[in-house]
Amino acid sequence: MIVNNLKSAYYHWIAMTYRVRELAAAAGISVEALRSYQSKGLLPPPRHVGRDAFYDEHHLERLRTIRDLKTRGLSLRAVAAALKAGSLGPVGPLTVTREERLSLADLADRARVPRSLLRSLEASGVLRPLPGDGQRPYTAADVEAVRMVLTLIGGGVPLEDFMAVARVQLAAAAEVGRGATDLFMRYIRQPLLDSGKPRRVEADELAAAFKQFVGAAAALIAYNIERTLVATVEAELDRLGTPAERSAVRRAAEGRPEVA
Repeated sequence: MIVNNLKSAYYHWIAMTYRVRELAAAAGISVEALRSYQSKGLLPPPRHVGRDAFYDEHHLERLRTIRDLKTRGLSLRAVAAALKAGSLGPVGPLTVTREERLSLADLADRARVPRSLLRSLEASGVLRPLPGDGQRPYTAADVEAVRMVLTLIGGGVPLEDFMAVARVQLAAAAEVGRGATDLFMRYIRQPLLDSGKPRRVEADELAAAFKQFVGAAAALIAYNIERTLVATVEAELDRLGTPAERSAVRRAAEGRPEVA
């Protein structure tokens, strides 16, 4: 069921997106102007599926906002300042902060997928909302997670194989989570409890330490997974790939530009 839902969601997502020329035409501007806005940071970059770039309704809304501001006589610098200041109100998931809490309906709207897909992803453990009192809120991280699932599908990864790898990762993540939690409770919480500080002060310090601990631990885990993926793929290409493939992947891993 989840595989069929993911396939349907992917095709639904593609159907609701624009190529660069389609977006420019819908916004009533030239492709050159669109690329200029993007190079100046006024328009967020598109989503890439393989070599294809896709824009969505939020990009279109942003372009219409830019066009309207320009017709009022604002320079591009003034437009950029207005957008950065947020004086125009929210422009969709491309500017949402990780602290914003989203409902299931909000998440479905931001990611442009049906709610049934989100429920399937949550049941499988791929999507994991934050714990909450009476409700389980989502954030921009969940929007990004759903989009990354769709990106993998669009890149040609079979859904069944993706879910098999995801189950291994989820089991490993659970084990790492238990170990890291034990470290937090023993070496951060317990010393704070033993400090004799007032309970409110201790709780506030614990919350600050928790935020720092989760951020550092998650960043290190993500760092190691990324480096492991890069090393593993490069090792396989050293064994089976062509010189051109090895060179291209190495450039991509190092963030170097393509050779003309």
